Amino acid sequence: MDRAHRNVLTLAESGALALADAATQLDNADDAGKFLRALERNRKVWQTIKDLAERHNWRVPNARLADYALSTARKMGRGVDDEQLNTLIDINRRVSAELAGGNIDQIRERAYFLWENQGRPDGKDLDHWLIAEMESVAGKPC
Repeated sequence: MDRAHRNVLTLAESGALALADAATQLDNADDAGKFLRALERNRKVWQTIKDLAERHNWRVPNARLADYALSTARKMGRGVDDEQLNTLIDINRRVSAELAGGNIDQIRERAYFLWENQGRPDGKDLDHWLIAEMESVAGKPC
């Protein structure tokens, strides 16, 4: 089976997609409720990514970036200005690109295919599914 149709995503691929989606959610949040949900999603993704990076000795992300992302998300919008938010979105996208190690769109297509093949689990859109996949492989819930 070729790389495009593997039956699993690597942890790095799942992390790359989850970070990219978290950045998009933050960028597109157009009201306070969406913004707070996006920050909470971002916090969960970053906590999982940081744990995986430490456990598997990943080069990316470095501890400084992970700590910045977590501390910004934990503020839940209090005291977070536009510059900090844009920095967080940029960090998500840069780390996502590095973790993807290739074309993020191809990884996204494969993730969608795998999610569909699992029967589109109820209550789990693709974004939730990615986090669940990372958690299950890591053996630790967020």
